[in-house]
Amino acid sequence: MATVVEIKNLSCEFGTVKVLEDVNMTVFTGDRIGVIGDNGSGKTTLLNIISGRTDDLSFMGHVAVNAAKIGMLSQRTGEDDREISVYDDYISVFSDLIALEEEIASLEKALPEGGDAGMLSEKISKNYETFVAKGGLTYKTRVSGMLIGLGFEGLSHLPVKSLSGGQKLRLALGKLLLESPELLLLDEPTNHLDTESIEFLEESLKSYRGTVIAVSHDRYFLDKVTTKTLLIEDGNGTLYNAPYTKYIPLREQDIEYKKRLYAKQQKEIAHINDVIATQRRWNQEHNYVTAENWQKKLDRMEIVDDPSTSSSDITINFETLERGGDEVLSVKDLEFGYGVPLFKDLSFDVRRGDRLVITGRNGGGKSTLLKLIVGLLTPDKGSIKIGAGITISYYSQDFAELNLDANPFEETFEAANYDYYNGGGLPKFRGITSCRNALAAFGFKGDDVFKSNNLLSGGEKARLALLKLTYKKGNLLLLDEPTNHLDIRTCEILESAVSRFQGTVICVSHDRYFVEKINAKTLNLDRFTVSGSGMSEFVSGRDTMLSAGISSNRAAGDKPSDSKEAFLKAKEDRAAAKKLQKKISSLESEIKTVEEELSECKRILSDPALASDFQLIAENYAKQDELQQRLDSLEFEYLEAVEQSELQDSAET
Repeated sequence: MATVVEIKNLSCEFGTVKVLEDVNMTVFTGDRIGVIGDNGSGKTTLLNIISGRTDDLSFMGHVAVNAAKIGMLSQRTGEDDREISVYDDYISVFSDLIALEEEIASLEKALPEGGDAGMLSEKISKNYETFVAKGGLTYKTRVSGMLIGLGFEGLSHLPVKSLSGGQKLRLALGKLLLESPELLLLDEPTNHLDTESIEFLEESLKSYRGTVIAVSHDRYFLDKVTTKTLLIEDGNGTLYNAPYTKYIPLREQDIEYKKRLYAKQQKEIAHINDVIATQRRWNQEHNYVTAENWQKKLDRMEIVDDPSTSSSDITINFETLERGGDEVLSVKDLEFGYGVPLFKDLSFDVRRGDRLVITGRNGGGKSTLLKLIVGLLTPDKGSIKIGAGITISYYSQDFAELNLDANPFEETFEAANYDYYNGGGLPKFRGITSCRNALAAFGFKGDDVFKSNNLLSGGEKARLALLKLTYKKGNLLLLDEPTNHLDIRTCEILESAVSRFQGTVICVSHDRYFVEKINAKTLNLDRFTVSGSGMSEFVSGRDTMLSAGISSNRAAGDKPSDSKEAFLKAKEDRAAAKKLQKKISSLESEIKTVEEELSECKRILSDPALASDFQLIAENYAKQDELQQRLDSLEFEYLEAVEQSELQDSAET
């Protein structure tokens, strides 16, 4: 396979902050790589460097890209104010085919009616063959399919500048798929897509002939599309030859291995330090030489980082001040729209403890329904009745609850002490230390707490909005796309918090993994007329997929003969390891004996009372040389045995 991207010793800094450090990766033709990691870990930076968007970046290392055409979907692609229509923007991808088509039509018009047109006909024939070979017969169908698949049916006449930010991102995504670059870089491609559009994207990428590198927190998407997983953590990149779900056990094994390696190295370091201390305590010249040799070994040692000191998880807990009634929400014959109804005759009931996910196409009114429940909008028809004792905590996907002129500390202090200053709930004053601790638990440390909210990334705004939500204490959680902008680890923490929550949850989400984890029912607004029976248990088919994967793995497992051979090989390895440990122990004992004999020789040679016994002095000088040579040989053999033992441990792990 040809190499598409080669990265060696890549490091990148923003000011004094090192984002990437010594990243190494090789991407081959046809690879499907999912890039995961915490918010701010450098995932987008990596894509920018690969794509050549490095004007604002300072990086070192070797980055080589062997692709004639690179396409990148950025999270900032929504900043597009062109006058061109949606359809014309898509069809412009095939400008060469359109020109060829027009040339063929022009040549056909130039054909004489009765005369000799051999050369002209031959040219038309060749042009037509080229037109067909390049997809000329299907390009308009592909454009129509992309418009429908990404939700632009009926909107193709609109100018690009009139679209929302999310629609512009979808437009750019479709255009990239139509252009089919050799290397496709996607930064959170499923953000702002509804479930149908995500499934359309997944199918498109499965048949995509180029190489794909995608940053995503959508775990279903990663499982469907990718074959490898690149984890960016603490500035380093680790590539696993597996999609997300299969990557998890590999990652756990990796962590366990690093823990064992760290513990073993700490034990070895302690042993070497003891040897050095002992040698220096004996306070003889050769002891200092020995101590220095051991110190050099210690200085050359590549220190293994403690896996337990990696970045800590944030803590999310949603609590309630009161239980509330069993009848949480009743919606009857609801209708709302802007000239044309988004939905009508919508009726459903929600009871205490329910988990309800609202689904449907983009622009179908999902977020609008939440705003109606909160009271930010007024229904055109019908009623919304909130049950007795029900209080609402609301999270909006556009972070409307954040004051962009404030900073995270001011925002948190106000939310934490709202009840104290307004007399609601259980008034309790939370001071500077309490708020700083809470911010730190959500990843805001140092001067970050005083950075303007307007300058925060999408992930930082999401974490700040979630932190504010933890102070609300409502017994009805309304969540509008809560996993957008969050990294996978924070999504999992949020899933756990929602599952533990004692109240009721209504959310809008296209994150199928999230919906399954919180065990939710679904309400599909695409039906327009929805009765109480419109709610159904969420069924994903994921369990079936995983079970099938396990079965196929077992079916394709090792043959009995392979298992026997592996057993015998493991037995031999254990015997070799045992023999090596015995050798190390024997060498340690022998080194100690030789060192004691050498020490006795030096005592005799330095004793003034024996200075006149020339024969004894001569014998001990000879013996000292012999013992010193023996000690050097034993120490060298010991170091080799220890290194061999380390290699065996690494191979077994």
